[in-house]
Amino acid sequence: MAATLLLFGCLLASAANASEQEHDAEAHRTKSVAEAHSVGLEVSRKALQLATWSGLSPRARALVERSRHDDWDPDDLLNALELHAPQGCLDLHQPTRLAERKARWAEAVRLLALTHPDELERWILGERRPPRTALAEASTQLRCLIEAMVAASAEPDHGFRLFLSLRGNFGGRFATRAELAAHLQRYPRFFSQVRGALLRSDYRDMSSQSFIWYRKMRFTGRSFNKISERAAERCGLTPGHTWKPESERHKRCWFEELTPADREQEILLASAAPALSRHHWGTEFDILGLNPRLFEEGAQLYEAWRWLDGQALDYGFFQPFGPDAQAQQFAHMEERWHWSYYPIAQAIWEHLREREHLFEPVLHTLWSRLERRWGTHPSPYFTHMREHWRDYLFHITVPSPPEALP
Repeated sequence: MAATLLLFGCLLASAANASEQEHDAEAHRTKSVAEAHSVGLEVSRKALQLATWSGLSPRARALVERSRHDDWDPDDLLNALELHAPQGCLDLHQPTRLAERKARWAEAVRLLALTHPDELERWILGERRPPRTALAEASTQLRCLIEAMVAASAEPDHGFRLFLSLRGNFGGRFATRAELAAHLQRYPRFFSQVRGALLRSDYRDMSSQSFIWYRKMRFTGRSFNKISERAAERCGLTPGHTWKPESERHKRCWFEELTPADREQEILLASAAPALSRHHWGTEFDILGLNPRLFEEGAQLYEAWRWLDGQALDYGFFQPFGPDAQAQQFAHMEERWHWSYYPIAQAIWEHLREREHLFEPVLHTLWSRLERRWGTHPSPYFTHMREHWRDYLFHITVPSPPEALP
């Protein structure tokens, strides 16, 4: 009996030892794969830097070397590239000028990737404020666009009126174009009122975007987004209505009928995941309103949107989330209020397209850090995004500049 027990104990010990060895081997394989992946990414990153360097002009190489030698910050480099904060409106209505401005910013992003790779990455992720020059140029062009829209709203043939709450400045009636121009000239602070009346959102850092994502995933706070047809059919709700966290019926649907990936897709219709919001770049502006129904044909903001749709590109702005997004399986819905400053935003977007294989592990690491902070009980926060982040970042409407007018 004792011999049998001893033999049984030896077998158990042997099995445990084998299991432990197998576990150690699997851990070693996992570590080896991770290390090989990390080495491969580093090799790819260095190869891309070398290719970028070899393609630079002598002038650009000299700026890179001077930046490293003199310890420039990103704004110093942008100033050396003569990308100063504009004193007035940039003339971008000619397609060649718009393309040239984008090309200049594309060169700036390429050089920043060599001289300040960490700062550039943190800018794109929303972990650091964009360079002053970039913020100033995008904001100045927005001012120019808004001033033009204000002037156009004073012309009866444009079919839209703005600033009902500001009518008191003109004796209870709408101002003429000349009166508006004179008023803006006489009272510079009046434009701050105008901008405040129109602007709904501009630069947003990753911390703010993370809070929005967390709040919606946890289904707290005020109403948000539109209920998709898919979720409405599954839960017996009305598509197009907003999600209401205070509603027990909505809450049951959110947590009991929708998977974590489903919830992400509901949020992604109108909100970006942290680190992937274009608002991090300092180039994005939400204006007029945030309710899609107000932009439908015949609604209050439709004619103003039509004017923007025809004129915004003259000031460098385009609508990145256009109607063709609806044709994609995974994409943000059309946002007629969201306008992007093309020269800088497109330069960043193209930079990310070229480096998406290097950008992906950065995103995964960042999202894992957020999940550890928030806790993943009862579910993770970025299941869907880890698989489909490219769809939401790269499925946009890129404008084709119109032919130059004679």
